Amino acid sequence: MPENTGKLCLVTGATGFLGTNLIHLLVEAGWRVRAMGLPGSETRYIRDLPIEIVFGDVAVFEDVDRAAEGTDVVFNIAGDTSWWRKKFERQRRTNVDGPVNVAKACVRHGVKRLVHTSTNDAFGYNPSGPADETWSDYTFAGWGYNYADTKREGESRVLEFNGNGLEVVVVNPGSMLGPFDFTLQYGRLFFDLRDGKVPVCPAGGVAFAHVEEVAKAHIAAAEEGRPGEKYLCSGVNATYRELFEKIAGKFGKHAPRLTMPGPLMVFYGHVMQLLSEITGKPPEIDPGMARYMSVNAFYDSSKAVREIGFKIVPLEKMIDDAYEWYVKNGYMS
Repeated sequence: MPENTGKLCLVTGATGFLGTNLIHLLVEAGWRVRAMGLPGSETRYIRDLPIEIVFGDVAVFEDVDRAAEGTDVVFNIAGDTSWWRKKFERQRRTNVDGPVNVAKACVRHGVKRLVHTSTNDAFGYNPSGPADETWSDYTFAGWGYNYADTKREGESRVLEFNGNGLEVVVVNPGSMLGPFDFTLQYGRLFFDLRDGKVPVCPAGGVAFAHVEEVAKAHIAAAEEGRPGEKYLCSGVNATYRELFEKIAGKFGKHAPRLTMPGPLMVFYGHVMQLLSEITGKPPEIDPGMARYMSVNAFYDSSKAVREIGFKIVPLEKMIDDAYEWYVKNGYMS
């Protein structure tokens, strides 16, 4: 293990997909790490590491305030990706109030740098091609895509704290694939394509990034990123059909032949949302997510590649690494 740098960092959202990857890389790099997750969250993939684990909620200032004390750098990874309308209020507390609480705690304790994890969706999308950090037309407005709405607002609020002793850098990842996906963000898609349970492909596409490269970019942002800047770490732009075909190929199968048109996808989202209100169970998809999955939300990561060394890896490599992790950890049985 490299020599300890002496820098103590706090990682919120430490028990999630990106947080777990980041903590492993920070430990390998010799950082001292304080990992914060929600009470009751999964720690099996980090608890044997030489780190301090604390529990708390970024939506509760006192929790963040205690966790940030004595740290040099804070990585605010915590985020709520739900598309269940029943949980939108909770999502807003995590994605908007949470970053504000983290920034306030950083100022209070004299933290030098805050690296805030947003999303490329916070920019909206460019119908004419990949958007970069100069794109200013938030085209998701009014779509009911609450995740993007709240992450955009949280990012804006946290950047207001840049200066006066605190340096704020924002990382905007794309959809992530790779190891430690124990929450099965994409694992369920692997299983369903393997078992022939995916009837159609969405019409749109998104940018896919290797989760380890996004985690490395966070460390680089802490050490080299320019204060007040945003860095798109989006990765490879691909349609859902391309993604589905490559994942299905791991099992010797093919993606569904049918593509669901956008309007039909949105109608399906409304039906799922209505059923959710009747059953009290999370919807498979809601109208906002249906609209999002029907367009090509593509992004340009050139700035992050140039300034913080973000590495774009082939989609096949991301899928292979995710698949190998699922197999090794018993998820493919």
